[in-house]
Amino acid sequence: MIFFDIDGTLIDHASASAAASVRLHDHFGSEIPFSRDRFPSIWETALMKHFNRFCRGEISVWEQRRARIRDVFANPELSDDEALARYWIFIKHYEALTQPYADAAAALKQLSGKRLGIISNGAREQQIGKLERAGLLHHFSVMVFSEDVGLGKPAPAIFLEACRRAGDGPADCIHIGDDITCDINGSQAAGITPIWLDRAGTSSQVNSARISTLSELDAALDREVCYAHGEKH
Repeated sequence: MIFFDIDGTLIDHASASAAASVRLHDHFGSEIPFSRDRFPSIWETALMKHFNRFCRGEISVWEQRRARIRDVFANPELSDDEALARYWIFIKHYEALTQPYADAAAALKQLSGKRLGIISNGAREQQIGKLERAGLLHHFSVMVFSEDVGLGKPAPAIFLEACRRAGDGPADCIHIGDDITCDINGSQAAGITPIWLDRAGTSSQVNSARISTLSELDAALDREVCYAHGEKH
């Protein structure tokens, strides 16, 4: 089974999140004590702080959303209902803005006939919606999300659950993702072969196959199969 991450791999989360955060700022104006220019960075910091807590199983998906809003409004006294009402302003714009990367559809089409799956830390309903709107959902027969196991990547549990549902051992699976800690280190720890999608062209060194675009994926998969069978050229 060939597994994919979603955000940063198939779907351009970062651009949509930054743009939607600006629209949130515009909606509430002076209620947000940060400048419009700085706000996307402020939003991303709060998002990652609380989303990582969710992935570690410390809080629920709804708790991390409320905590994120309280941080960016610098108002810990916001009620649950008030925080969620403000979150829905953001998410309405975010979901309208999410788009697949230009290389995603062609790469998945090239893998037609192969068994493909999803391993994602995002909330199931939201992530499936992204894939559906992008026209990519039909490619995947197995999908596992952090809420299915109570932990997100890089915890081995989410990778192993995906393998179990696929009916394959970890050694027979590959995972493609953009995050070194969550996707590469996490899949390696579970015994799955990773392929790092390094869209930014960073200088980081990782002990895995590395591609800069999904258009290179088919060739990278062929190389991994050759290595697995001892056919090193």
